[in-house]
Amino acid sequence: MISSVSLTEDAQLNEGEKAWKPSVKHSGRADEDEPEFLKTQELFRRLQRVLNRLTPQTFQPLMKQMTELTIDTEERLKGVVELIFEKAISEPNFSVTCANMCRGLMGLKVPTTDKPGVTVNFRKLLLNRCQVEFEKDKNDETFEKQKELDAATGEEEKQRLKEELEDAKDKAQQRSLGNIKFIGELFKLRMLTEAIMHDCIVKLLKKQEEESLECVCCLLSTIGKELDFKMAKPRMDQYFNQMEKIIKEQKTSSRIRFMLQDLLDLRRVNNWNRL
Repeated sequence: MISSVSLTEDAQLNEGEKAWKPSVKHSGRADEDEPEFLKTQELFRRLQRVLNRLTPQTFQPLMKQMTELTIDTEERLKGVVELIFEKAISEPNFSVTCANMCRGLMGLKVPTTDKPGVTVNFRKLLLNRCQVEFEKDKNDETFEKQKELDAATGEEEKQRLKEELEDAKDKAQQRSLGNIKFIGELFKLRMLTEAIMHDCIVKLLKKQEEESLECVCCLLSTIGKELDFKMAKPRMDQYFNQMEKIIKEQKTSSRIRFMLQDLLDLRRVNNWNRL
């Protein structure tokens, strides 16, 4: 097993860091800053319109529009990263297109707000965002709902809170799957390294939770062919032996076991080629 590494070697990340969100309301800035605030909001609106129209067919003209946007402050760059990231993980069908867009913006850099003479670049912010999402504890998101459910007394209230809890869990898992697929697509464009991908797989397999195993299947279905070359074969064999053991132990749901078995067949029977 490899040691833990960050998603990008030059970005020191704080685990559990809250994701930056583009502001949508006036934040009490001084009057002289108002024009800049409005410019920032207009930038986010224009980017959102581009993302709403994004398809593989419209990619080239929309990418040209992206390069014409004025992204010249740290706040604006962080907002651009956040909007593209949310599009990619909430609509996984667009992960390939969003990854290509990120590839086109990879070299974009701006001055930092609090360190004169220092710049921050698009790639570093994007990979930071992916890692924060990857390391997020989904239990934190559902803890309050579970607490409310435990304290509920009426049957109707219990049923309502139970449904809300399941919905929160489903949404958290969909975000995890969207993020892991996006990470895979970024790797295929060489924005992430093989070492980072192996680290993700190790961490997910180590948990042995159904949600994590589903993410392993999603990631390896996306990038398994690219990772499975001669020098990496012993490591890949180790992962798949571990998956076989999980299947045989039958401690997971049949859905997850079938998913793992499909992945085993994809590698060993079909040589990563989908029928």
